[in-house]
Amino acid sequence: MFKKQMHKVMTFLLLFSLLNVAPVLAQANPDEASFVLLTEEEIRENPTTPESTEEQYPLEDEYREILEAEPEKTEYPFTLSTFNFAKEKVEFEVKKAPEKVWAQNQNNIEIMLALGLEDRLVGACGMDDEIDEKYAEQFEKLNYYDKRPTLEDVLVLEPDFVLGWYSTFGEKYLGDVDFFHERGIGTYMSLNSACRGKVPQSVYHECVDILTIGKIFDVQEKARELVDEILEEKEKINEFLKDKERKTVAVLEDEGGTYRVYSEQTLGGNIAINGGSNLVVGKGVYRMNIGAEDLILANPEAIFLVWFNGYELDGEEIKGDELCKIITENPKFASLQAVQNDQVFAVNLTGIYCSGLHSLDGILAFSTNLYPELYENEDSQE
Repeated sequence: MFKKQMHKVMTFLLLFSLLNVAPVLAQANPDEASFVLLTEEEIRENPTTPESTEEQYPLEDEYREILEAEPEKTEYPFTLSTFNFAKEKVEFEVKKAPEKVWAQNQNNIEIMLALGLEDRLVGACGMDDEIDEKYAEQFEKLNYYDKRPTLEDVLVLEPDFVLGWYSTFGEKYLGDVDFFHERGIGTYMSLNSACRGKVPQSVYHECVDILTIGKIFDVQEKARELVDEILEEKEKINEFLKDKERKTVAVLEDEGGTYRVYSEQTLGGNIAINGGSNLVVGKGVYRMNIGAEDLILANPEAIFLVWFNGYELDGEEIKGDELCKIITENPKFASLQAVQNDQVFAVNLTGIYCSGLHSLDGILAFSTNLYPELYENEDSQE
């Protein structure tokens, strides 16, 4: 599946160079992260697509190799590449499939459950959202900590491997990876959890996490099945839109007067693009905020507002589509075409940040709202 997609990308790039097409224009100054309004013509002629994004921000060779590899039996020992808290690459020799694993955060917990490895989990913590119903029964049997444990609490469990985010290995939590490696305990950091620094993120990196965990535990075929499900949906959407105009979109998180932009270099922006979005803000940068005036000038066809459990508005917790009123009930946004056409949606952070298996949910959150016609036949068959 991945090789097929990359062949299409390379074909696109060849045509791109032959036709001397102008590169995607920056929506912001990368150094100043300031808003730059693009004309409607510029937006339409230079849409953000999976092909253009992959050309502009190519996947690192080491991760490409993992995605292209055919699933096979794991040969132990093997050298696992991961990161330390200084964001430096480090290596650890995996001598055998780990048997006592601490899993931190929802993506790692659910990947372990989806791979049928719940019996290897001695402890887990860090669910940001409800467990996927497919894994609810397995989850109920876990030694799950509602509150973050101390390093001593984790060590009592005698783990031989720790799956986590970059933040897991901070000084205020479990500490850096060398502490574990020196004791023969393996570690792996989710690639989009800031361990690589401010570099472009993509759904491919989420797939690499799944495949890497599959290799660690010698369940590579099952891991490939999970990854292919994500990539096949991505490809289906791209195929549907190949001769259509993509809707212009802004992916935002309200930060009290300004809006954090999920740019094309973030996972949230990348998932939006793979869900059919042509991003009108957030091009050419990793991080930026815009104001209400900027959003009005950009005037996207659709707006997606990011929410998460515990999100509060005026001191009250707000969930899901309730969040849309930040835009739809604000008189100053009445002129936005997204408001007038009822195209303001909510998207859960779980599907667009270190999303793991929820990468599919994230992609579908965009595609089903932007292009419901793509799924009409599927609905009628159910």
